[in-house]
Amino acid sequence: MMKYPVMLITVSSLLACSPDTRQHGASEAGDSGSEPVLFSPPKVLPYVVDVAAPMAELSARLETDAVRTAANMVADWQIRHADDYANSSLKNFQGFERHSFGGWLMAAMAIGMTRWGMIDGNDKYLEFIRERAREFAWGLESRIFDADDYVIGQTYLELYQLDRDPAYLEPLKERLNHLYENWPTVNNHSFGEDCVTMEVKCRERWTWIDALFMGAPVWIHMGNVTGDKRYIEYGDHEYWTSFDTLWDEEEGLLYRDRRYIPMRDKLGEKVFWGRGNGWVYASFGRILPVLPAGHPSRDKYIEKFRAMSVSLARRQQDDGSWPSSLTSPNLFPGPENSGSAFFTYGMAWGINRGVLDRDTYLPVVQKAWQSLTSGIYADGRLAYVQPSGSAPQTVHKESTDNYGVGAFLLAASEVYRLAQ
Repeated sequence: MMKYPVMLITVSSLLACSPDTRQHGASEAGDSGSEPVLFSPPKVLPYVVDVAAPMAELSARLETDAVRTAANMVADWQIRHADDYANSSLKNFQGFERHSFGGWLMAAMAIGMTRWGMIDGNDKYLEFIRERAREFAWGLESRIFDADDYVIGQTYLELYQLDRDPAYLEPLKERLNHLYENWPTVNNHSFGEDCVTMEVKCRERWTWIDALFMGAPVWIHMGNVTGDKRYIEYGDHEYWTSFDTLWDEEEGLLYRDRRYIPMRDKLGEKVFWGRGNGWVYASFGRILPVLPAGHPSRDKYIEKFRAMSVSLARRQQDDGSWPSSLTSPNLFPGPENSGSAFFTYGMAWGINRGVLDRDTYLPVVQKAWQSLTSGIYADGRLAYVQPSGSAPQTVHKESTDNYGVGAFLLAASEVYRLAQ
């Protein structure tokens, strides 16, 4: 198979792509009669395309061999280019190494590849993640309170359950214990005015919806494997503080953070980001399997998961994908494959566990999987992955990144089970 070069510098907007929020502090959630704020899409700078590669010709049938072929192509591409990413000098908008193994981009990849590696016959993918985790000494990133910097703990916990080596969890336990003992008190009961502008201190709490995936599964899974209820207490409390603040009951979706609650796009629609809601939707499949059966919040997790499922199913596009903007797809037409993969994962997971009705949601998953597999290049690179950011924006076919691979492999792991 011909190898095409990795595109680590395909887009200049990797470093900062959040909308202008300077005028947003005047309006906040719940203000009666507040004037909407116009949503300004992130500026997407020109792409530098290294090669015009052909697309793969893959079967989209829900059959185990077809699913395995597609997922292995994507996973193998990631492994071939792992060193390219690890050696990249790119920084994120906060100045940290963009592709450090413990950071959220690589952690999302590792979570998906770990789940794909747990399918029979996929041991090489598990061993790849084990090797990278050993090289990283089972460590975490440096921002103590920021959920992005310990999301890799999801992978450590799953590998611990396979290998039962307590060394896997030592740094993670130390971090979580410190957080519990120094529970952040920024807007302890809600995310108020001083978090409208999302200042750095507000990231001590889960004030952006991505953090519901990054943080909560780590805490609740740690509680599951240790039997220590404090971890579950923390994860569950912080999850619902964020969720209830950012949830829109009418739309069945969540605002990315408080800045977006008063915003309307140029069509007059509320602003709901595809991948942001994908993080939340995927979090249910990460939390519910490790949440104690009799936990008082269990029914609420299921209720909100089902509510999001209804909303997402009716927003699926004709080609089976979901767009970057869930309320105004025509503003940014085309697929967005990281959010689409998270939605596919969540729905397939729900069907497999009997949480979602099979007859209702299987056709949605079938169309979604067909769309995802049509976005794989012949060398295994996944297309149409929106660059990191915080809002809907134009997505180019050539754009890819590690979290998109992770989302795709999570989806594959559940679609494979659905096909069995």
